[in-house]
Amino acid sequence: MKQTGELRPAGPEPRILCWEGEPVLTFFPPRIKLPPLTPRRVAAYYRRLESAWLRRWEGVLYRRACAAAGAARSRSRPFEPWSAALTAELSEEEGVLLVRWTAAETVQGRRGILSREDRWQLPGGPPLRSPNMGKRGSRVNFL
Repeated sequence: MKQTGELRPAGPEPRILCWEGEPVLTFFPPRIKLPPLTPRRVAAYYRRLESAWLRRWEGVLYRRACAAAGAARSRSRPFEPWSAALTAELSEEEGVLLVRWTAAETVQGRRGILSREDRWQLPGGPPLRSPNMGKRGSRVNFL
């Protein structure tokens, strides 16, 4: 049986973070919709992932956006609000749950993207090594 799903915003409205009344960062609170019988360990992993991205966006990325807006204002330049998103595609086939997720941030006109593919053995939920996984310990630079 093959099922597919995707990330859906937690609410109908995006979060718009402002600095001195000016929008500087927009995102939907991340929420990956998992199948109903997803093992607890897998669900907990994705709740932590969502939380980590939310902390990043409301923390370091927001502070950087505020600083960039202030710098643009001091130079009498327009400021284009930054954006962030977490999306996911899910499929379940032959006892394996496959989750492909992508985090993207658009900062000062540049787009940074981090993509991952996670595979979980069902029904218990142990992780499986993905066939196209990179070298162990490889580093990814993100915005």
